[in-house]
Amino acid sequence: MTFFTSPGQDNRAAMERAVKDFGWPDSMIHAVDEGGRLWRHFDVVYRGAWIFLNDDGTVLEQSLTHITEDEIRKNLDRLVDS
Repeated sequence: MTFFTSPGQDNRAAMERAVKDFGWPDSMIHAVDEGGRLWRHFDVVYRGAWIFLNDDGTVLEQSLTHITEDEIRKNLDRLVDS
């Protein structure tokens, strides 16, 4: 299972600051999305969205707002089972 973030639609330096400010671990992949193509593809309009994709890229769950730790765990369990 791979976790990645897309911390904004800004330049690399701004995204690196966001990663540091949010305390995201270096073990996560941080996708640079300067043009916003990734955000547009998933209809993301601000940070805080969660998208759970299975190994073939199918969206199993998408939340464009904050979700709880329990919801994250539930969706991760669904990914493992898919």
